[in-house]
Amino acid sequence: MANDKPPAQYTSYEETVLTTSQTTPFSLYGELIKTKQTFLLVYTTIFAYLITAWVNNFNVMTFLWLITGLFLAVSGSTLLNMYIDRDIDSLMKRTKERALPSGKIPPYTVLKHGLLFTIAGGFFVGVFVNALTMLVVFLGAFFDIVVYSFWLKRRTRYSIVFGGLAGGFPALAGVTAVTNSITVAGILMGLFVVCWIPLHFLTLALIPENLSGYQEANIPVWPIVRGQTETIQVITISAIISSILIISTGFVLSIELILLTPLLVINAFVLYLAVKNLITPSQKLSFKIFKTASILMAFAFLWFYIALIGTTLFF
Repeated sequence: MANDKPPAQYTSYEETVLTTSQTTPFSLYGELIKTKQTFLLVYTTIFAYLITAWVNNFNVMTFLWLITGLFLAVSGSTLLNMYIDRDIDSLMKRTKERALPSGKIPPYTVLKHGLLFTIAGGFFVGVFVNALTMLVVFLGAFFDIVVYSFWLKRRTRYSIVFGGLAGGFPALAGVTAVTNSITVAGILMGLFVVCWIPLHFLTLALIPENLSGYQEANIPVWPIVRGQTETIQVITISAIISSILIISTGFVLSIELILLTPLLVINAFVLYLAVKNLITPSQKLSFKIFKTASILMAFAFLWFYIALIGTTLFF
């Protein structure tokens, strides 16, 4: 792992960054926190809160502090992941130009900000939301940073399971912020995110360029350890389980099944693509699963909310 002390190349960091038209401190941190991924996780928190608050009490300040705290905690966790992975990122073509391995920003700066954001985010949630939600936020950070990145990512293909668990905690936090308790609905929404992770990650890992990068970095991702066929089987199983979780969540939320139809159709399409890819594997199909699964995740929480309102108003 790289030395934590900033080498000589960082001495003119501020000047270099501020005078480069395409590289600013803001854009560097946008890259480091994986903006799209972070906003998607916060998105699940937002709608998990709105879904739960529809039949409970919506509190504007609680909602705003929750989102602020979650954004900071998730961003901080991602910064710490980047810090931990900076050595292996430098070995992969897909990641070697990231801010840390390319030397655009010092490791100690990322470490400092990662710790600050993570702790501050959890603290805000604990003070302004409730202690249970703070625990959920910190558990998510713990699984993401310690269990996934630090402990298991370089050791076992099952690291994706624990990475998925970390991804499910933001949705659970959205529920506990309203109820101050662990509910079946909160668990199901969190598990839906956990189930989605293999659809997202493993389809990307199957792309030859990404796969060769993991091989070069000696990361035991599923396609390397167990092969393409078993990886696609895992993707297919994830699509099947996601269908079960969608129906189960709808049942627990008392949503009319007919109102879940659009969501089930998208999920069925993902399942169809996964089965087709199992029969005739192709890079094109894998990427199509990745894109459709991304739509499924973004649409699912929004549609749960719309369907819940529809059920309340019309049934």
